[in-house]
Amino acid sequence: MILKKLLSSFFPHHMKRQVRELFGATILLNLALALVIIFEPIYLYQIGYSLQQIMLFYLIVYVAYLVLMPLGGKFSRSKGYELGLFVGSVFYALFYITLFFIAIYPWLFFVAPIIFALQKMFYWPAYYADFARFSDDQEEGREISSFNIAISLVYIVGTVIAGFIITTWGYGALFFIASLIFLASNIPTLITRENFKPGSFSYWGAFKMMFDKKNRKALLAYFGFGEELVVLVIWPIFISIIITDLFNLSILVSLATLVTMLVTMYIGKLVDSKNKRSILALGSSFYSFAWFMRLFVFNQFGVFFVDTMSRLAKNVIVVPLTAITYERAKSKKIMQTIVFFEMSLVIGKLIAIIIIYAALFFVADEIIAFKLTFILAGCMSLLYMLL
Repeated sequence: MILKKLLSSFFPHHMKRQVRELFGATILLNLALALVIIFEPIYLYQIGYSLQQIMLFYLIVYVAYLVLMPLGGKFSRSKGYELGLFVGSVFYALFYITLFFIAIYPWLFFVAPIIFALQKMFYWPAYYADFARFSDDQEEGREISSFNIAISLVYIVGTVIAGFIITTWGYGALFFIASLIFLASNIPTLITRENFKPGSFSYWGAFKMMFDKKNRKALLAYFGFGEELVVLVIWPIFISIIITDLFNLSILVSLATLVTMLVTMYIGKLVDSKNKRSILALGSSFYSFAWFMRLFVFNQFGVFFVDTMSRLAKNVIVVPLTAITYERAKSKKIMQTIVFFEMSLVIGKLIAIIIIYAALFFVADEIIAFKLTFILAGCMSLLYMLL
């Protein structure tokens, strides 16, 4: 009874219907992502694209996303959050199908990034605005951590399944199955009709907000997300060189995720009861240290240790950072704040891409190039504490 009461305190109890529907949709979408996301850059690397070319791929993605992002906010404000989620998931499926065919039709290398940017444009403003609008003020940290825990569970299962599918049937089967799940992720949000009041959103107003002096500190803080470019693109390629068996790699990543999940429950409760910015600063320092630890990774144990440490530290950042962002959104204009958040992190990723792309011209040794990106990510991670 005492144990049940203790465990219950780590989870939200007043989740609104809209958040529960978003929760279900998020689980399905992340199951699809768990199958493909870590293998996305590995696939490009294995079919012959260099690190420089892969950086060019993501440069196109994020330049297009930065330009298109306010249009995504405009679409969701006029047509509804759930329609934005739906269109975004369709573009997700289309992106991974296109990605697979790059090996056969190389010209798709320049088409796939635009499709990916469109996916982000429709999906993420709708997702964050929906959560910010309907999350419970008193349990926001626990709601965010519950989402993260559920996503972690999905990634534990999904990553192992992905490794099995690739080794058994190949990338084609993996991308096809993931595409079907992306489409199915809309089922929870389409069960009930969205009660939505259309509103206006200024395209140029979004860019004006970016350069407002009042937002400068938050802008720099969100630049920290540039490290995600390294963790989602460079790190998977690096560990695929150390662990050549993709099934073993998937198991290792799943184990790291499991350890992380067990601690995330506590973080959400802590965020609801303690100073969010203190927790964010602690997580930022810890996460930066984990990046520098990657410089000394040479084997499977090192990958497991550092990946676990990094995932744990990132959750210590993400839960309070997201809660603070939602608080800012509710106190101002929700979509305007969410688009500012997304555009800021995109600029951070573009900065990371440009620095990495330039560095690759001057560094012939690939391993040294990898480690320089880890140093860059470690430095960018410290920016989170500015929020």
